[in-house]
Amino acid sequence: MTYITIILSTYNHETTIGPCLESIIAQENADLMMECIIVDDCSTDNTLAVIRRQVGGYKGNISFRIFRHQSHHGLARTRNTGLERAQGYYVLFVNGADRLRPECIDTYMVTLMRHWDADVIVGNAFLTSLNRNIFSQLTSARVLRGRGVVIAHEMLRSHLYLYANNKLVRRELLTASQISFDEHLDFCDIQWAFALFAAVGSVVLMPDITYEYGKRENSSIGQTEKNVNALLNSYLATSEHLLDTAPRPESDDGGYYQAHQLFIFALLSHASRLTEEFNVNSQVKRGLSAVQSRLLSQTKNDGQKMLYLFFKQEGSVISGLFKNSSFRNYRQTISEMMALLDVLVGR
Repeated sequence: MTYITIILSTYNHETTIGPCLESIIAQENADLMMECIIVDDCSTDNTLAVIRRQVGGYKGNISFRIFRHQSHHGLARTRNTGLERAQGYYVLFVNGADRLRPECIDTYMVTLMRHWDADVIVGNAFLTSLNRNIFSQLTSARVLRGRGVVIAHEMLRSHLYLYANNKLVRRELLTASQISFDEHLDFCDIQWAFALFAAVGSVVLMPDITYEYGKRENSSIGQTEKNVNALLNSYLATSEHLLDTAPRPESDDGGYYQAHQLFIFALLSHASRLTEEFNVNSQVKRGLSAVQSRLLSQTKNDGQKMLYLFFKQEGSVISGLFKNSSFRNYRQTISEMMALLDVLVGR
Protein backbone atom coordinates (compact mmCIF):
# COMPACT_ATOMS: atom_id res chain seq x y z
CA MET A 1 0.00 0.00 0.00
CA THR A 2 1.18 3.52 -0.79
CA TYR A 3 1.90 5.15 2.54
CA ILE A 4 2.43 8.81 1.58
CA THR A 5 1.04 10.76 -1.35
CA ILE A 6 2.73 14.06 -2.15
CA ILE A 7 0.28 16.30 -4.01
CA LEU A 8 2.24 18.86 -6.02
CA SER A 9 0.23 21.81 -7.36
CA THR A 10 1.83 23.94 -10.03
CA TYR A 11 1.00 26.84 -12.32
CA ASN A 12 3.60 28.82 -14.28
CA HIS A 13 6.45 27.64 -12.06
CA GLU A 14 8.96 27.19 -14.88
CA THR A 15 11.86 28.58 -12.84
CA THR A 16 11.08 26.82 -9.55
CA ILE A 17 9.51 23.48 -10.44
CA GLY A 18 12.90 21.86 -11.17
CA PRO A 19 14.35 22.45 -7.70
CA CYS A 20 10.96 21.53 -6.19
CA LEU A 21 10.97 18.15 -7.97
CA GLU A 22 14.61 17.58 -7.00
CA SER A 23 13.67 18.11 -3.36
CA ILE A 24 10.88 15.52 -3.68
CA ILE A 25 13.10 12.97 -5.42
CA ALA A 26 15.65 13.43 -2.62
CA GLN A 27 13.06 12.02 -0.16
CA GLU A 28 13.31 8.56 -1.75
CA ASN A 29 13.30 5.77 0.80
CA ALA A 30 13.58 2.11 -0.19
CA ASP A 31 11.48 1.08 2.83
CA LEU A 32 8.63 3.51 2.19
CA MET A 33 6.03 3.38 -0.57
CA MET A 34 5.47 6.92 -1.86
CA GLU A 35 3.74 8.50 -4.81
CA CYS A 36 3.81 12.05 -6.12
CA ILE A 37 0.75 13.34 -7.96
CA ILE A 38 1.64 16.40 -10.02
CA VAL A 39 -1.28 18.57 -11.10
CA ASP A 40 -0.48 21.33 -13.60
CA ASP A 41 -3.21 23.96 -13.71
CA CYS A 42 -2.82 24.66 -17.44
CA SER A 43 0.48 26.53 -17.22
CA THR A 44 1.21 28.93 -20.07
CA ASP A 45 5.00 28.72 -19.75
CA ASN A 46 7.36 25.71 -19.95
CA THR A 47 6.43 24.27 -16.56
CA LEU A 48 4.94 21.06 -17.98
CA ALA A 49 7.93 20.47 -20.26
CA VAL A 50 10.32 20.79 -17.32
CA ILE A 51 8.20 18.32 -15.31
CA ARG A 52 8.08 15.75 -18.10
CA ARG A 53 11.79 16.01 -18.76
CA GLN A 54 12.72 15.63 -15.11
CA VAL A 55 10.21 12.93 -14.17
CA GLY A 56 10.67 11.07 -17.45
CA GLY A 57 14.28 10.32 -16.60
CA TYR A 58 13.58 9.26 -13.03
CA LYS A 59 14.29 5.60 -12.16
CA GLY A 60 13.68 5.52 -8.39
CA ASN A 61 10.86 4.03 -6.31
CA ILE A 62 8.67 7.12 -5.96
CA SER A 63 5.70 6.70 -8.29
CA PHE A 64 5.07 9.90 -10.25
CA ARG A 65 1.75 10.61 -11.95
CA ILE A 66 1.13 13.77 -13.98
CA PHE A 67 -2.25 15.38 -14.59
CA ARG A 68 -2.96 18.58 -16.48
CA HIS A 69 -6.09 20.73 -16.39
CA GLN A 70 -7.31 21.72 -19.83
CA SER A 71 -8.10 25.21 -18.53
CA HIS A 72 -6.91 27.26 -15.57
CA HIS A 73 -9.06 26.68 -12.46
CA GLY A 74 -6.99 27.91 -9.52
CA LEU A 75 -5.18 26.35 -6.58
CA ALA A 76 -8.26 24.90 -4.85
CA ARG A 77 -9.30 22.79 -7.85
CA THR A 78 -5.69 21.73 -8.42
CA ARG A 79 -5.39 20.40 -4.87
CA ASN A 80 -8.78 18.70 -5.07
CA THR A 81 -7.75 17.00 -8.32
CA GLY A 82 -4.70 15.58 -6.59
CA LEU A 83 -6.63 14.54 -3.50
CA GLU A 84 -9.26 12.72 -5.57
CA ARG A 85 -6.51 10.59 -7.13
CA ALA A 86 -4.39 10.03 -4.01
CA GLN A 87 -3.89 6.47 -2.79
CA GLY A 88 -1.64 7.11 0.21
CA TYR A 89 -2.55 6.60 3.84
CA TYR A 90 -1.23 10.13 4.44
CA VAL A 91 -1.13 13.13 2.09
CA LEU A 92 1.24 16.07 1.98
CA PHE A 93 0.48 19.18 -0.11
CA VAL A 94 3.35 20.96 -1.85
CA ASN A 95 3.41 24.07 -4.05
CA GLY A 96 5.56 24.31 -7.17
CA ALA A 97 7.22 27.49 -5.90
CA ASP A 98 8.50 25.72 -2.77
CA ARG A 99 10.74 22.81 -1.86
CA LEU A 100 10.98 20.11 0.77
CA ARG A 101 13.92 20.26 3.10
CA PRO A 102 16.37 17.31 3.08
CA GLU A 103 15.06 14.36 5.12
CA CYS A 104 11.62 15.96 5.32
CA ILE A 105 9.73 12.67 4.93
CA ASP A 106 12.12 10.78 7.22
CA THR A 107 11.52 13.42 9.90
CA TYR A 108 7.77 13.02 9.54
CA MET A 109 8.07 9.24 9.76
CA VAL A 110 10.18 9.33 12.94
CA THR A 111 7.55 11.54 14.57
CA LEU A 112 4.74 9.33 13.28
CA MET A 113 6.36 6.24 14.82
CA ARG A 114 6.38 8.03 18.17
CA HIS A 115 2.81 9.30 17.78
CA TRP A 116 1.18 6.62 15.65
CA ASP A 117 -2.37 7.87 16.38
CA ALA A 118 -1.77 11.40 15.05
CA ASP A 119 -4.32 12.69 12.54
CA VAL A 120 -2.05 15.53 11.47
CA ILE A 121 1.66 16.23 11.87
CA VAL A 122 2.74 19.80 11.23
CA GLY A 123 6.34 20.55 10.35
CA ASN A 124 8.15 23.82 10.88
CA ALA A 125 8.81 25.86 7.76
CA PHE A 126 11.17 28.56 6.58
CA LEU A 127 9.58 31.58 4.90
CA THR A 128 12.02 32.86 2.30
CA SER A 129 10.18 36.14 1.69
CA LEU A 130 10.16 37.00 5.42
CA ASN A 131 13.49 35.33 6.31
CA ARG A 132 12.05 33.56 9.35
CA ASN A 133 10.68 30.27 10.58
CA ILE A 134 6.96 29.90 11.24
CA PHE A 135 7.44 28.29 14.67
CA SER A 136 10.10 30.58 16.07
CA GLN A 137 9.50 29.60 19.72
CA LEU A 138 8.92 25.86 19.38
CA THR A 139 11.93 23.87 20.66
CA SER A 140 10.44 20.38 21.03
CA ALA A 141 7.51 18.42 19.63
CA ARG A 142 4.13 19.44 21.02
CA VAL A 143 1.15 17.07 21.06
CA LEU A 144 -2.41 18.39 21.04
CA ARG A 145 -5.27 16.02 21.85
CA GLY A 146 -8.94 16.45 22.55
CA ARG A 147 -12.14 17.60 20.94
CA GLY A 148 -11.86 19.43 17.67
CA VAL A 149 -12.74 22.75 19.31
CA VAL A 150 -9.80 22.41 21.69
CA ILE A 151 -7.37 21.90 18.84
CA ALA A 152 -9.01 24.60 16.74
CA HIS A 153 -8.58 26.96 19.68
CA GLU A 154 -4.88 26.22 19.66
CA MET A 155 -4.80 27.00 15.95
CA LEU A 156 -6.41 30.37 16.57
CA ARG A 157 -3.80 31.18 19.17
CA SER A 158 -1.20 30.95 16.35
CA HIS A 159 0.19 27.59 17.41
CA LEU A 160 -0.99 26.16 14.10
CA TYR A 161 -0.48 28.11 10.92
CA LEU A 162 -3.15 28.30 8.26
CA TYR A 163 -1.34 26.97 5.20
CA ALA A 164 -2.43 23.65 3.74
CA ASN A 165 1.13 22.83 2.70
CA ASN A 166 3.63 21.06 4.95
CA LYS A 167 1.06 19.11 6.95
CA LEU A 168 1.08 15.31 6.90
CA VAL A 169 -2.65 14.56 7.04
CA ARG A 170 -4.38 11.21 7.41
CA ARG A 171 -6.30 10.92 4.14
CA GLU A 172 -9.16 8.94 5.68
CA LEU A 173 -9.91 11.93 7.92
CA LEU A 174 -10.33 14.17 4.88
CA THR A 175 -12.56 11.73 3.01
CA ALA A 176 -14.69 10.74 6.02
CA SER A 177 -15.26 14.37 7.00
CA GLN A 178 -15.64 15.45 3.34
CA ILE A 179 -12.97 18.11 3.76
CA SER A 180 -11.87 19.64 0.47
CA PHE A 181 -10.86 23.05 -0.84
CA ASP A 182 -13.56 25.59 -1.73
CA GLU A 183 -13.07 26.15 -5.45
CA HIS A 184 -14.87 29.50 -5.31
CA LEU A 185 -12.03 30.96 -3.22
CA ASP A 186 -8.70 32.14 -4.61
CA PHE A 187 -7.26 32.00 -1.08
CA CYS A 188 -8.71 28.75 0.24
CA ASP A 189 -6.31 27.76 3.02
CA ILE A 190 -8.07 29.45 5.95
CA GLN A 191 -11.44 27.82 5.43
CA TRP A 192 -9.82 24.42 4.78
CA ALA A 193 -7.69 24.70 7.91
CA PHE A 194 -10.73 25.50 10.05
CA ALA A 195 -12.55 22.44 8.73
CA LEU A 196 -9.50 20.24 9.26
CA PHE A 197 -8.68 21.23 12.82
CA ALA A 198 -12.31 21.12 13.91
CA ALA A 199 -12.38 17.45 12.84
CA VAL A 200 -9.09 16.11 14.19
CA GLY A 201 -8.52 14.35 17.48
CA SER A 202 -4.74 14.64 17.67
CA VAL A 203 -2.07 16.90 16.17
CA VAL A 204 1.70 16.93 16.57
CA LEU A 205 3.73 20.10 16.02
CA MET A 206 7.39 19.60 15.13
CA PRO A 207 10.18 22.14 15.61
CA ASP A 208 12.08 20.54 12.70
CA ILE A 209 12.12 22.59 9.50
CA THR A 210 10.71 20.32 6.81
CA TYR A 211 9.59 22.83 4.18
CA GLU A 212 10.81 26.00 2.52
CA TYR A 213 8.33 28.52 1.14
CA GLY A 214 9.72 30.25 -1.93
CA LYS A 215 8.86 33.75 -3.09
CA ARG A 216 5.51 34.06 -4.82
CA GLU A 217 5.88 36.92 -7.28
CA ASN A 218 2.85 35.81 -9.29
CA SER A 219 0.50 35.64 -6.31
CA SER A 220 1.73 38.38 -3.99
CA ILE A 221 -1.26 40.45 -2.98
CA GLY A 222 0.73 43.64 -3.27
CA GLN A 223 1.34 43.23 -6.98
CA THR A 224 -2.07 43.76 -8.54
CA GLU A 225 -5.47 45.19 -7.70
CA LYS A 226 -7.02 41.96 -8.99
CA ASN A 227 -5.17 39.86 -6.41
CA VAL A 228 -6.17 42.15 -3.56
CA ASN A 229 -9.84 41.99 -4.52
CA ALA A 230 -9.60 38.20 -4.86
CA LEU A 231 -8.07 37.95 -1.38
CA LEU A 232 -10.76 40.16 0.14
CA ASN A 233 -13.52 38.17 -1.58
CA SER A 234 -12.01 35.08 0.04
CA TYR A 235 -11.94 36.86 3.41
CA LEU A 236 -15.58 37.78 2.92
CA ALA A 237 -16.71 34.25 2.03
CA THR A 238 -14.61 32.75 4.83
CA SER A 239 -16.02 35.18 7.41
CA GLU A 240 -19.58 34.38 6.33
CA HIS A 241 -18.86 30.66 6.56
CA LEU A 242 -17.34 31.02 10.03
CA LEU A 243 -20.34 33.00 11.23
CA ASP A 244 -22.65 30.33 9.81
CA THR A 245 -20.77 27.63 11.73
CA ALA A 246 -19.95 29.62 14.88
CA PRO A 247 -19.94 27.54 18.09
CA ARG A 248 -22.24 28.23 20.97
CA PRO A 249 -20.56 30.00 23.89
CA GLU A 250 -20.19 27.22 26.43
CA SER A 251 -18.66 27.50 29.87
CA ASP A 252 -16.33 24.56 29.23
CA ASP A 253 -15.06 25.46 25.77
CA GLY A 254 -11.82 26.95 27.07
CA GLY A 255 -12.50 30.28 25.42
CA TYR A 256 -12.99 28.83 21.94
CA TYR A 257 -16.07 30.94 21.20
CA GLN A 258 -14.19 34.14 21.96
CA ALA A 259 -11.16 33.04 19.93
CA HIS A 260 -13.45 32.12 17.02
CA GLN A 261 -15.17 35.52 16.99
CA LEU A 262 -11.88 37.35 17.50
CA PHE A 263 -10.44 35.58 14.50
CA ILE A 264 -13.31 36.79 12.32
CA PHE A 265 -12.73 40.29 13.67
CA ALA A 266 -9.02 39.96 12.83
CA LEU A 267 -9.91 38.90 9.28
CA LEU A 268 -12.13 41.95 8.89
CA SER A 269 -9.50 44.24 10.46
CA HIS A 270 -6.88 42.90 8.08
CA ALA A 271 -9.28 43.49 5.21
CA SER A 272 -9.89 47.04 6.40
CA ARG A 273 -6.16 47.73 6.38
CA LEU A 274 -5.91 46.45 2.82
CA THR A 275 -8.85 48.59 1.66
CA GLU A 276 -6.90 51.62 2.85
CA GLU A 277 -3.76 50.59 0.96
CA PHE A 278 -5.25 49.39 -2.31
CA ASN A 279 -8.02 50.22 -4.74
CA VAL A 280 -10.80 47.86 -3.64
CA ASN A 281 -14.11 47.64 -5.49
CA SER A 282 -17.22 49.01 -3.79
CA GLN A 283 -19.05 45.67 -3.78
CA VAL A 284 -16.33 44.06 -1.69
CA LYS A 285 -16.35 47.01 0.72
CA ARG A 286 -20.11 46.74 1.18
CA GLY A 287 -19.85 43.01 1.75
CA LEU A 288 -17.16 43.43 4.40
CA SER A 289 -19.23 46.09 6.16
CA ALA A 290 -22.28 43.80 6.18
CA VAL A 291 -20.27 40.91 7.66
CA GLN A 292 -18.88 43.18 10.38
CA SER A 293 -22.44 44.20 11.32
CA ARG A 294 -23.43 40.54 11.41
CA LEU A 295 -20.50 39.73 13.70
CA LEU A 296 -21.59 42.46 16.10
CA SER A 297 -25.20 41.28 16.12
CA GLN A 298 -24.28 37.62 16.60
CA THR A 299 -21.90 38.36 19.46
CA LYS A 300 -24.50 40.57 21.17
CA ASN A 301 -27.29 38.01 20.71
CA ASP A 302 -25.04 35.32 22.19
CA GLY A 303 -24.80 37.34 25.38
CA GLN A 304 -21.11 38.19 25.05
CA LYS A 305 -21.39 41.75 26.28
CA MET A 306 -17.69 42.46 26.88
CA LEU A 307 -16.67 41.05 23.51
CA TYR A 308 -19.48 42.97 21.80
CA LEU A 309 -18.35 46.23 23.43
CA PHE A 310 -14.78 45.57 22.30
CA PHE A 311 -15.90 45.03 18.70
CA LYS A 312 -18.12 48.11 18.88
CA GLN A 313 -15.47 50.55 20.04
CA GLU A 314 -12.21 49.10 18.68
CA GLY A 315 -10.72 51.40 16.07
CA SER A 316 -12.80 54.37 17.18
CA VAL A 317 -11.40 57.56 18.69
CA ILE A 318 -12.47 56.38 22.16
CA SER A 319 -10.81 52.97 22.01
CA GLY A 320 -7.77 54.19 23.90
CA LEU A 321 -9.95 55.12 26.87
CA PHE A 322 -10.78 51.49 27.61
CA LYS A 323 -8.16 50.06 29.96
CA ASN A 324 -10.05 46.91 30.91
CA SER A 325 -7.76 43.87 31.18
CA SER A 326 -10.09 41.88 28.91
CA PHE A 327 -9.66 44.51 26.23
CA ARG A 328 -5.89 44.33 26.55
CA ASN A 329 -6.06 40.55 26.12
CA TYR A 330 -8.36 40.92 23.11
CA ARG A 331 -6.00 43.45 21.51
CA GLN A 332 -3.02 41.15 22.07
CA THR A 333 -4.90 38.25 20.47
CA ILE A 334 -5.93 40.42 17.50
CA SER A 335 -2.32 41.58 17.08
CA GLU A 336 -1.07 37.98 16.97
CA MET A 337 -3.77 36.96 14.51
CA MET A 338 -3.03 39.93 12.25
CA ALA A 339 0.63 38.92 12.24
CA LEU A 340 -0.43 35.39 11.26
CA LEU A 341 -2.51 36.77 8.39
CA ASP A 342 0.40 38.93 7.21
CA VAL A 343 2.47 35.73 7.00
CA LEU A 344 -0.30 33.94 5.11
CA VAL A 345 -0.40 36.55 2.36
CA GLY A 346 3.35 37.11 2.26
CA ARG A 347 3.55 40.58 3.80
